[in-house]
Amino acid sequence: MKHIVKNSLWQWNFLVLLLTMHPIALATAADITGKVVDDQGNGIPQAVVFVQNPPPQALPKTPRKATLDQVDKQFVPRLLPIAIGTEVQFPNHDQIHHHVYSFSRLKSFDLPLYKGEATPAVTFDQPGIITVGCNIHDWMSATILIAPSQYFALTDANGHFSLPDLPSGSYSLVAWHEHSRVKLADTAQQIQVEGKVPELTFTLTLKPAPAARPANSGQRGYQ
Repeated sequence: MKHIVKNSLWQWNFLVLLLTMHPIALATAADITGKVVDDQGNGIPQAVVFVQNPPPQALPKTPRKATLDQVDKQFVPRLLPIAIGTEVQFPNHDQIHHHVYSFSRLKSFDLPLYKGEATPAVTFDQPGIITVGCNIHDWMSATILIAPSQYFALTDANGHFSLPDLPSGSYSLVAWHEHSRVKLADTAQQIQVEGKVPELTFTLTLKPAPAARPANSGQRGYQ
């Protein structure tokens, strides 16, 4: 009888402990939301907001995978944000050959003439910016942003972003856009994650976007 009472008491104490810890567990992470705007307050789409100093546990134990496709002689998507350590494949869904490359010092690679999906993956193991091109079609260009961790978000058509489940702690968040005149360090905002975090606003001054080149511009062999 004493044994039964003792076990019941232990189970009750364990249940109380779980109920006590539950609110704490909920407070250990927060969803970071906000907006990236220009000097007139208009939302900026296709901007990336990310954590500069991620917690150690933010790095995934298994490689993440992403795809930068080639469709109608264009890279899709035009901007690909990924976490450090991500393996990216470059399938070619056109019925013509492409020759994908990057001369970026951060990560240079060369995928000679090919079409189809059977292409080797490229692993991006350093944070930074990579420019990707096609050696056959000069107008084809894409940008890969390698964030220091999985904690990044791409703004929608109205400039809004949502960065979910950021663990409790102190962080520096920055905003980037390929046409921004503002240095990355000058966009930094310090936040303390302890429960709900107020919405953030990042303001960027943008350069005029370059004129888009037509898809038949500069065609040469292997069109």
